[in-house]
Amino acid sequence: MSSVVLRVRRLLLVCLAALVPLSTAHAEPGIRILNSLSTADLAFNALTTNRRSLEALNKYPLHSDVFARVPTLMHQLEDPAARNVMHYLVGCALGPGDVVEWKSRAGEVHVFTGEANLCPEWATGAPGKECLGYVSACLLSRNNAYGVTVEISLRAEDPRDPLRFNPTGDPRAWSPLFLPCDTSGVGLGPECGWVGEGVGACAPGAKVTVGAGGPFPDTCTGTIGSSSGHRVLRVCERPEGCHASDALAESEKDGCGGTAPTATFTCPRGGRYSLMSAPYDRAAPPGSWVRPAATSGRYPFAPFGAFTFREGAFFGNLFNPGALDVEVLLNLDNYQTSLSIPGYSGTPYLDVHACYGKDWVQGDVHLRSRICANAEVGREAAYGCLARTVGPCEPDSRSPLAPSCAVNDGAQVWGDGDFEACVDGEGLPQGEPITTFLNSACDALPEGDRTVCGVKCDYSVNPPLCKKGCEQRSSSECLALACVETPSLCGKK
Repeated sequence: MSSVVLRVRRLLLVCLAALVPLSTAHAEPGIRILNSLSTADLAFNALTTNRRSLEALNKYPLHSDVFARVPTLMHQLEDPAARNVMHYLVGCALGPGDVVEWKSRAGEVHVFTGEANLCPEWATGAPGKECLGYVSACLLSRNNAYGVTVEISLRAEDPRDPLRFNPTGDPRAWSPLFLPCDTSGVGLGPECGWVGEGVGACAPGAKVTVGAGGPFPDTCTGTIGSSSGHRVLRVCERPEGCHASDALAESEKDGCGGTAPTATFTCPRGGRYSLMSAPYDRAAPPGSWVRPAATSGRYPFAPFGAFTFREGAFFGNLFNPGALDVEVLLNLDNYQTSLSIPGYSGTPYLDVHACYGKDWVQGDVHLRSRICANAEVGREAAYGCLARTVGPCEPDSRSPLAPSCAVNDGAQVWGDGDFEACVDGEGLPQGEPITTFLNSACDALPEGDRTVCGVKCDYSVNPPLCKKGCEQRSSSECLALACVETPSLCGKK
């Protein structure tokens, strides 16, 4: 290998490492990237929702020259939706430093840059099956139906290149702390099944009590925060959470005879702390939640400091021209788009699939809201879902469907929580899954579901001072949103 090639390879690894957030002792595996691709654009565009364009993408390099001379590609980016998809397509497929340029009929030059490097071979030749699988899953992971920008972590393992999703090469994540427990357990002991709730701010040295429905500990009166179901709390100094050995405080009850937890600690020198929660019984069905509150400082102050919530997985081949259920056609006289099926409603890509993490109380409802959207193509209204939903990725969800992925944590990196060995709704194997991790389950919801309005309280005094207002939902509360709005769904009255 030449010295030039070695230098380029090192540069790519350094650039990819910059996409990865750090955790306590080890780099957090995965590719950190933005989720902001319009669902409507990905569902209906003249580049990937067009058979002849897909045939060309399967045949040629992802290169400026190809988009300048190949008839079935050179005009497709006149469609604004196609240009938007092209931005994310190149970002998923190629690496930092790779650029694809395209000049419009009006003479405007559009530049699309590489980022995640999931398919470097596409820069110089036709893409292979594995390549198209990872780029498809990346595009699906990055779609956003709500018009907001959310940062996500993509987890997977590529047998051809162990560094693809783990540029540092570290074979061990800092812990499967936020993954489901392999065996049942109760209380504070199990170092699994936790959820990152948020980060609080406080005055260094101040006494702080955080609660999730328990009373003020000094008087055993009133309540701090709220909860539903029995959960435990852990307070950590670092924003990304901690193990029990490093906790500032933790609690499975309130100290006054109740089960709603409160925990008291001294605010650390940095003036920040993070909160984690877990079901008291790790084998309990999803549906319990906490909305923590603090007696001093501000909570929540910032999002949890690591990507700890496993949303689900995406897999399949979005670039399969034979699996298009509808096409977006481009009129070369006026460059306007139209649908091959006017008023279309359905799933444009029949060879892509999605499953959800078990902690969602209504995972299918969440997935549909995540990957489905209304659109307008030309002057035609349309409705499209980007993938076929196949139920839960893993066991122990509330769904009666069997899990679609046989592996809960791939072998290349211990504790990063990537689903592997996944199948579609017909039971056919689907390679190249990508698992999406969020800072908070609330990140994947529309803005209106991220907050709750009613009574907002100041817990620095007892009894609390309350008034009408709105506040953020916690991560566990967003997971159990169906239970919050319709308690009977989760067996609560």
